Amino acid sequence: MRTTGWKITAVAALLAAAIGLNMKSDLFSVFASASSGGSTVDQLEEELASQFQNRSEHFTLQYKGDKHKLTDGLQNTINLALAQDDYTAYILDSYLYTIRSWGNLSTIKLEARYRETTEQTAAVDATVNKAVKQIITPRMNDHEKVKAIHDWIVGKLQYDQTLKHYTAYDALTTGTAVCQGYSLLAYKMLKAVGIPVLIAEGTVKTGDHAWNMVQLDGNWYHLDMTWDDPVVKTAGSKQTESRLSYNYYLKTDAEMRADHQWVKTYPVANHSYSAELSKLESKDSGNTAEYETLKNELGLQWAEPEHTVSSLVELEQDIREAVMNQQTSMHFRYLNGSTLAADLQKAFKVAHVSIRYSARYEPYGNDGSMLVQVQLDYQ
Repeated sequence: MRTTGWKITAVAALLAAAIGLNMKSDLFSVFASASSGGSTVDQLEEELASQFQNRSEHFTLQYKGDKHKLTDGLQNTINLALAQDDYTAYILDSYLYTIRSWGNLSTIKLEARYRETTEQTAAVDATVNKAVKQIITPRMNDHEKVKAIHDWIVGKLQYDQTLKHYTAYDALTTGTAVCQGYSLLAYKMLKAVGIPVLIAEGTVKTGDHAWNMVQLDGNWYHLDMTWDDPVVKTAGSKQTESRLSYNYYLKTDAEMRADHQWVKTYPVANHSYSAELSKLESKDSGNTAEYETLKNELGLQWAEPEHTVSSLVELEQDIREAVMNQQTSMHFRYLNGSTLAADLQKAFKVAHVSIRYSARYEPYGNDGSMLVQVQLDYQ
């Protein structure tokens, strides 16, 4: 498993309460008027959000009100300001702030560093708009749009083994990025087509990690494009690449927690995407073919009972039936993936069929099951 190479946004917060004001003319200044209704904090949050989103590196804000309330709550206000736009929050590299108070008047000075400049973000926007026009058609529904964007990003990028490329700009200009770059680019592209999207952060076995959450038809899902990206392995002078994966495509909280952990609060994701597509397929008769195609392209049909083998006894019965019908191949999902190889041998032996076979299999999702293809040789 690859290392994540993700860096959580570094926050350096220096808090200083001192007598007197020391304004600099080259710094932006805004006066937030006090109000018993609490609008001071709200206005401060909006000004902070505006400055961060404009990539301001040095700015000053003035606050009129209880300085203790300010010092106790400023970090939370900054967090709320950053939460207004995940893209800004995850390209912010670090920030430093000081507070100086005189009576009920306080001056807040901030210095911020960003991983991406306004010019670079503009270049990202231009590339995203061009790509969206190429891969999104007017007839696509939101489900098809998410898949098209997923496939474009996964097909275009490679994981940055040097762990140096963290932004969407890096991803588009170098073709490589760590998980944060994948998530930022996905955020931009999904936003561009009107899909509600978030960036989620947590941990995996190899360390810190970032991915996306997407809302479709009112339901939230996890979407990890980094872990869906084929991993290129070099053996001598040869390179092998696995095919496009959907193992981390629109997953529930329970499915994702198999190997992803998080402590921040995110929208609840408790709807099976496969089940939701099946509902749409039966409910939206005018688009049945589109949903069925989407389900097959994502490999979700293998999660259905008719394509699933759940035990050794069932495997033996299916093998006997396939041989009786002179089938040349079998394709199914086997729930007990860890015992598949041994169970295949046992099943062919118990089925009392004199036939040679070869099997190919790979993990299906992250539930321990295997997607199996068996070739039957009657010679």
